[in-house]
Amino acid sequence: MSAPVVAIIGRPNVGKSTLFNRVIGERRAVTHDRPGVTRDRNAVRTEWLTRPFVLVDTGGFLPASSEGRDADIRRQAEMAIGLADAILFVVDAHTGVTDLDQAIATQLRRMGRPTRVIVNKVDKPGDTIVHEFHSLGLGEPMAIAAEGGFGIGDMLDATLAMLPEDAEPEEKPDARVAIVGRPNVGKSSLVNALLGEERVLVEPRAGTTVDAIDAPWNTPHGKFVLVDTAGIRRQAEFEDQAEFYATMRALHALERADVAVLVVDTKEGFQKQEARLAHHALDAGCAVLVLYNKWDLVEDREQAWKEVQKERERRFPTLADLPAHPVSATERIHLVKLPEYIAQRAEENTRRISTGKLNDWLAEVQRRRAVPSNSEGRAPKIYYVTQTGIRPPTFTFFVNAPSRLNENYRRYLWGNFTEHFGFKGTPLRFKVKKSE
Repeated sequence: MSAPVVAIIGRPNVGKSTLFNRVIGERRAVTHDRPGVTRDRNAVRTEWLTRPFVLVDTGGFLPASSEGRDADIRRQAEMAIGLADAILFVVDAHTGVTDLDQAIATQLRRMGRPTRVIVNKVDKPGDTIVHEFHSLGLGEPMAIAAEGGFGIGDMLDATLAMLPEDAEPEEKPDARVAIVGRPNVGKSSLVNALLGEERVLVEPRAGTTVDAIDAPWNTPHGKFVLVDTAGIRRQAEFEDQAEFYATMRALHALERADVAVLVVDTKEGFQKQEARLAHHALDAGCAVLVLYNKWDLVEDREQAWKEVQKERERRFPTLADLPAHPVSATERIHLVKLPEYIAQRAEENTRRISTGKLNDWLAEVQRRRAVPSNSEGRAPKIYYVTQTGIRPPTFTFFVNAPSRLNENYRRYLWGNFTEHFGFKGTPLRFKVKKSE
């Protein structure tokens, strides 16, 4: 199900990115996902008290700017506000209320999104400067210190209270398949080829698709909903506000999907942006299938396939296990097998393993390599592991002292688990809970 969106808004230099990093750091400390993930992005799926949401960082908001980079940032911030379910309006306790804060507050009131004023850089609890921010007319301000962590828990509790209630899931819904990738890699051509109709506009100019487009797709291997999306680029490469909006819509599509089909231009290969997008999909709980498109343009295909696979393994070893296939959307090369591959990915994302099999595996891996002691010579004890969720498959380890279970051993468990049980290209979640 789609996670709600929380946008961090504020003028320049109030600590928005520090707050963003603090919040996602809180979540990363309690959930162990795929190791070795680089997270240099402006939108990240995180959680608080087991409630997931997408946190969006924005640039310094200057409401009156009309030209140049400041105007682009303003428009992008306004679009983030328009897409958000809740707003964290960050202000600076050291400077007090400024005319710019008042202008932003006026715009936020006009846009009507649930908003909380977050007073950052508060030196001590009970600082009376916080009351000055009542004048912004957006309710009770909250005091935090993003740098040191003061007040973050209370702020997140208040944030959850602003979010909409979870909708009831549909009964046995069709698996949703998000078609994602950089601009102009052939996503819309692929959707049209699979559906057998010109459902999506196709042009050689990059960025033709802006909104995510849903289309039912009936196949011998099941019913799916295809979601075509705009090409995704890094934030620094956004050419205009339309592309920023398209990117946010694409990330929303991943949040609503069960499977992400990551389309790669074979000639350009699997680059850093593909890696970022794969991690976005895994964070959102999507099983991933990589398609190297435009295969009809490749010569010596057998050798070329070995080379593209080897290159991905060399540059992005943590993504080397993602299932991948060569295709050509325009020439319909290897498309007939796609429904089967996608069905396999969707099935992996709902797969369950019995507690008995899990603990037989756990006993074996601990027999081969004992849990190491910490610097004080004290080793944690892993009592048992059980599956606690699907979409994505989630496994919880019960340990007497979770803080002693070091990162290297967690990686060892991860590697052995995926080797033993499979789950290739599936966004597994490993959680560790304290148990006596």
